[in-house]
Amino acid sequence: MTVLGGFPGRALVADAELRPSAPASLPEGRCSDSKRIAVFRSPLRPDASRPLRVIVSSEHDPGAASLVLFAPDGTRVEPEQQILDGPPFSRWVEVSEPEPGRWTAVFADGDQVLACERIGVAKHPAPPEPRAGPGPAWEIGGQWGRATENLYSAFVEQLFFEPTGDDTTWPSLQALIGERDRNLLYDYRAPGEDAELGLEPDCADLPYFLRAYFAWKLRLPFVYRICTRGRDDTPPLCEPVVLSNLESVPDKSAPAAFRRFVRRLANTVHSSAPRTLPGDDQTDFYPVRLRRQSLRPGTIYADPYGHVLVVARWKPQGVSDYGVLIAADAQPDGTVGRRRFWRGSFLFTPKTDLVGAGFKAWRPVQYDPEVGTDADTDADSEAGTATDTDADTGAGTGTDAPPPPWRIATNQELRDAKGIRAWSDAQYQGTADQFYSTMEGIINPRPLDPIRMQVSLVDALDESVQRRLSSVQNGEDYMREQSYAVVEMPFGAALFLTTGPWEDFSTPSRDMRLLISIDAVVSFPNTVAAYPGRFGIVETDGDAAAEAVREALAAELAKRSFEYLRSDGSTWQLRLADLVERMQAMEVAYNPNDCVEIRWGAPEGSEERATCKRRAPSEQQTRMQKYRSWFTARQRPE
Repeated sequence: MTVLGGFPGRALVADAELRPSAPASLPEGRCSDSKRIAVFRSPLRPDASRPLRVIVSSEHDPGAASLVLFAPDGTRVEPEQQILDGPPFSRWVEVSEPEPGRWTAVFADGDQVLACERIGVAKHPAPPEPRAGPGPAWEIGGQWGRATENLYSAFVEQLFFEPTGDDTTWPSLQALIGERDRNLLYDYRAPGEDAELGLEPDCADLPYFLRAYFAWKLRLPFVYRICTRGRDDTPPLCEPVVLSNLESVPDKSAPAAFRRFVRRLANTVHSSAPRTLPGDDQTDFYPVRLRRQSLRPGTIYADPYGHVLVVARWKPQGVSDYGVLIAADAQPDGTVGRRRFWRGSFLFTPKTDLVGAGFKAWRPVQYDPEVGTDADTDADSEAGTATDTDADTGAGTGTDAPPPPWRIATNQELRDAKGIRAWSDAQYQGTADQFYSTMEGIINPRPLDPIRMQVSLVDALDESVQRRLSSVQNGEDYMREQSYAVVEMPFGAALFLTTGPWEDFSTPSRDMRLLISIDAVVSFPNTVAAYPGRFGIVETDGDAAAEAVREALAAELAKRSFEYLRSDGSTWQLRLADLVERMQAMEVAYNPNDCVEIRWGAPEGSEERATCKRRAPSEQQTRMQKYRSWFTARQRPE
């Protein structure tokens, strides 16, 4: 069927095949992009020795337009076009060996030129930008705005892009940043600058590291705050004074200066900073609307208990496939992975008395040099522009300082601005069930076949198990390296949030999410029976449909399996069905002092457990039984 009209929209985009774009011609005269559709080049100063990458990004889908390059002699060059799902909508192409001279990038559909840019390619690489020594981590040369925010989303989406079904993990963020095909800003300012940044964030650091890295590359302002962790009766609160990239560092190379800056950043930020209350103005993040346009790549998600994720990709719903919202996260050991949106991975509460969970955006900041201060500060004092800071942590010392050179948007300003990035507390207005229902409707605008939906939930559970496999094995490797020295177990709620080996190698938070995931998977047939209309099923057919879903669930759980390494190095295979049957055992399977067989719930006296050679100390086992009620209730202590 051929349809004449505009863009098909998010409900049909995955099923529609757009016509090919009409050939574009080399434009004469003025050539420029716009705020609506921006053109970027990478590297900043292209040369013939390195690939040339051109990226276009737009708030609105450009339809059939395509990105074409014209070589210095006018020859049309049409590299393979990489299309990111959006929104925002970005496309990029690459020429591996660009000829020196003036290139022209044209984003057009025939004679309708949406954006273009002239790009000079030098014969040889330019020397690295000089850095005299002590001074700001990087100087500010631009401002955040629509174009840079859109490019940031494209950067995040491309960095974590993988086929939807692949549960890929990486040993660190550095492994991703150092891969040129993933990183749109690879060696953007100088060859070799990305080689040794040593980026190994945990979950709280990840959004900060990504944003800081992007700001460093484009010389944009970057600010962050010192925040409290909150207590039983007090929400997290942040200081009014911000720290920034203008804080002085002593290093004489740009990569070394950035490396020192992110170390300070990691020593300052923590998982409570994204969980500030929605009405608080003194925060790094603010809540946004539950709309696909607002939840763009780079948006963060803070769960009520401290885990932080970064929206990485929207895969649109297709005729025979479900849509997926994918986010990236990091673990205490530095491992970086991806997970899809569902109850088991994105924990939520609408309560906002002590915590502000949910989707949030970076609070807009503008640098105003008219009220700025002299950035060339004494190297020994490590003085910053907003306040004097400790050389290692970046924490404020309380010294008097001139007015800060920042204009940071308030909630009221963001509310009044409306639009895609407006402040909104709508996600807190209903129940948790309503939150998940709203998100499911955004991810899959058309009613889903219930069996397909059940399979998607099993897919997500399978991915969670694969991530736990890696985490448990990391713990086993650590214990072996330490000759099985006992890891100290925290008391009370600190079980879920602490520092040191327990934080890195135990799995109480992960196991809590796994148990919630299993609940969501096995209860789904009951949801179909209770709400058949959600799935396009008439009410009288609800019970029969639910029974068909139960049969599909049993088949999926039985056919999916995984293997783990037992204590003697042999492999043992488990089905997902086995794991579901072991839910009770998994309530006390998080302690790295226990053998790996116990970590996977092996029954006492079984052949599987025969290779187990160690147990957690009896005192720790006693406390684990005391804390077990939290896992049984699927509720962490507040």
